[in-house]
Amino acid sequence: MTLTWLPNTLTLARIGLAFVVAWLIVSRPAHSIWPLIAFMIVALTDFADGWIARKLNAISALGAFLDPIADKVLVGLSLLALAATRDWTSLVLIPSLLIILRDLIATGLRLLPSIEMPVSRLAKWKTALEMIAIAALLLAGPVANDTLWTVGLVMVWLAALLSVYTLGLYLGALIADGKRPRS
Repeated sequence: MTLTWLPNTLTLARIGLAFVVAWLIVSRPAHSIWPLIAFMIVALTDFADGWIARKLNAISALGAFLDPIADKVLVGLSLLALAATRDWTSLVLIPSLLIILRDLIATGLRLLPSIEMPVSRLAKWKTALEMIAIAALLLAGPVANDTLWTVGLVMVWLAALLSVYTLGLYLGALIADGKRPRS
């Protein structure tokens, strides 16, 4: 029996579990380690689904499409949940909204049949930075470390700047190629 269905199942599970992670972030006290553990487990499925897909030679168009969406859902919901726990302070909310807006625009462009927009290496690094930043923010509460919170927050802002920059690169490439989205 072949397990070629497993990578896409893990990706779909990551999308569903992103909502559980966000719920844990907003429903648990700031000193709880459970949101961090849940986030780390769900984030690790990003590595696992890709590794399994390559090992089983089960790389699919569906998986290639869903994987970045799963990352965006996990990151976006986690950032919004963190912003909610901080009474929507602009220090967390502004970079979160920049990241989410960029991800919505990039995903929307990828849905247009006339546009081919592969994920860049820099965008992959941006996603990694986002996940590390969220983990730092989630760890700051249980270890009661304001410095760790500040480091995580700086990383979120850096990820937001990378988000804007990579979107600019994508849009610039589309314009240069003459592939403007249809209205």
